[in-house]
Amino acid sequence: MELMFNELSVVPYSANKYEAIERMTLLAKTFKKARDFGFKRIRSDVSVSEIRLADNYTVHSWLIDSAVSPELKGFMFGSIITPFINEEDGQVEEAYIEAEYFYVKNEIEKIPCLGLAAAHLYELPSISLNTCDEWQRNLLPIIVAKDDKSEDYQIPNVFDETCFAEAGIIAFVENLDEVELLETTLNPNEKDIHLADHHGKNELKALCDRLKQNEYVVAMRSTYWGGNTFVRKIHKNGVVEITLIKSQRKYALLVQTTGRNYRETEAIANKLRDRYS
Repeated sequence: MELMFNELSVVPYSANKYEAIERMTLLAKTFKKARDFGFKRIRSDVSVSEIRLADNYTVHSWLIDSAVSPELKGFMFGSIITPFINEEDGQVEEAYIEAEYFYVKNEIEKIPCLGLAAAHLYELPSISLNTCDEWQRNLLPIIVAKDDKSEDYQIPNVFDETCFAEAGIIAFVENLDEVELLETTLNPNEKDIHLADHHGKNELKALCDRLKQNEYVVAMRSTYWGGNTFVRKIHKNGVVEITLIKSQRKYALLVQTTGRNYRETEAIANKLRDRYS
């Protein structure tokens, strides 16, 4: 598992190198504690040499500073990786591009946020530098705006070691340990199938006849063509977009599954890919 670095938390910048060392050391100790709960990496939009802590002092400066604990530097080397969105996660990247993500400051000001957006999309916690009271909260509010609509969300956030003793963080992390998939109670012939009347209908019906036997599939309907992978896109509401990549026009299906969130739907999508692609 990974934590998403809240790039907004670098502000206000440290007044000097020594304050920067103190803040980064606290973040390192927070991450050290996070490793006990299965977190292996911190994802960032930029490299350690670009994360500014103070004037002429970056996270890379901290990593090579002789004044910093060798133990802390040792396990932090290579722990911060880029980019926020894994290059292989095309569905997450597309979801990010399709919407706008804002951190809500003082319940009024909206600030574009990369790390908190990634935390929302991957359903993982963010990790913040303890630079001010703003980031010393276990829930950070964001707005996701798409198609003239907006929704409010709360992103779980850690900023020091004690966060992992907070009930809300404990419950969230425990839910990350395992994905429990629900099986549908519908019989295969009870599952809705709606296919458009076009040349690919027979090919889609053949796939639907196979998919309806799956214990996680609820319904299927055809959708617009296109895509270069069997699983074209994964939605948080349990929908998996599937493309017949070997068909003439790459016909596609919207498959409603029992997934209740992104992680569950992703796990089901992987099972569908392994079994039916």
